[in-house]
Amino acid sequence: MALSYHLLPRLQFTKTVRFTAKSQTPTEPSSEGKEVPPKKPSSQGMGFGSSATSASNSSVSSKQKKGRASIIRRSPVEKPVLFSEEDEAKVKEMGSNEGAFVVAWLVLGGVILVEGLALATSGFLPEKWDKLFVKYLYPSFTPTVLLFIAGTTAFGVIKYLQNEELKGQK
Repeated sequence: MALSYHLLPRLQFTKTVRFTAKSQTPTEPSSEGKEVPPKKPSSQGMGFGSSATSASNSSVSSKQKKGRASIIRRSPVEKPVLFSEEDEAKVKEMGSNEGAFVVAWLVLGGVILVEGLALATSGFLPEKWDKLFVKYLYPSFTPTVLLFIAGTTAFGVIKYLQNEELKGQK
């Protein structure tokens, strides 16, 4: 069932509402006969946030300056020194050990990939190659995968415990 908009009742407003804006701070009444002199741009070129005051700023009344916040320049944050030289050497050694572990596990993952592809394609290879793969490669595939899973799990647990130890020290 379609809704027809021409059948809906129309809202009619007989009163017009006018809004006026009033300032909370008193201002000087402006007379229509007087002209306000335009402000001259300062040619000092100090840039944003400069602490020097220009001649045009000195004519600004204190009431107008009241709303402005002063700019505070802070020195940049420096990196805190948390480790001594001994700790840095230890971290470097641990990083090299982790790098060697990751490389070894990438090589083992590559070996698993090659073994899996060889076992998957062994049915399409000649009979001699198929028998060779089934005799030597197939029995070693499952232990290789289990070694890979156990090693990655142990590495993850060790890294988790090291992270918790660092959080406990802080």
